[in-house]
Amino acid sequence: MSRDRTCDVIFKGAARIFQYQRGYRFGTDALLLATDLPLLKEGATVVDFGAAHGPVSLAIAAKYPRVQVIAVERQAELLDLLAESVSLNEFSNVACKLLDIREIRGNLKSHSADLVVCNPPYFRAGEQRISSDQVRAEAHHELHGTLRDFIDAARYVLKPTGYLKLITPPLRVPDVFSAIENTDLRLKTLRFVHSRPDRDAYLVEYVLRRGAAPDFQVRPPLFLHAMDGSSTPEAAERLGSGEFVGAGHG
Repeated sequence: MSRDRTCDVIFKGAARIFQYQRGYRFGTDALLLATDLPLLKEGATVVDFGAAHGPVSLAIAAKYPRVQVIAVERQAELLDLLAESVSLNEFSNVACKLLDIREIRGNLKSHSADLVVCNPPYFRAGEQRISSDQVRAEAHHELHGTLRDFIDAARYVLKPTGYLKLITPPLRVPDVFSAIENTDLRLKTLRFVHSRPDRDAYLVEYVLRRGAAPDFQVRPPLFLHAMDGSSTPEAAERLGSGEFVGAGHG
């Protein structure tokens, strides 16, 4: 049965995106994942694991037209939406791959990516109530690959000095640390995201790098809203369009 869908504007016109009217739609975590990235040079390759219908891939492609984006997604109906959005935006720098991240070897070139970005499923199988919407359920729960699977896939495609950016809820911090133990991935920065200063963190941003020196920085927290409910300047910039003017962060 076909679903109703919408065509929405992200980053104040930087790109347009098709998504379902009900069910799985992108949120703040996707917009945060697509911004405040390690510096991307011309000709770099970015791989987006669990790309869904493409908010992260489209945002990066719009900001970095001379960067190649490879969007990897296992749900065909979501990847079809992304392909339509790529065509609508006339982006020539996005390639769509229908692929399970557990089957990366032999399907994507090893040591080829300068940056991998992903929001792995937030919940382990059996944790939390699973949505009756199958697309949303598979996006949010480890039904087809664990957090460790995503990190292993990232290590496979990353260049020896490539970066990995992740966003998870705080409850997965121990799992991230466990998954990178005994690997050549080093945590470079960790940052907690709060809806406002008097609320607990509900997201965590990680930047990791293969083969990096063992230095590590806990960045100041990101507050999306001030106490009066207004957007903070950084949140307005990253969730709006401001960051599309100028370069990314190193």
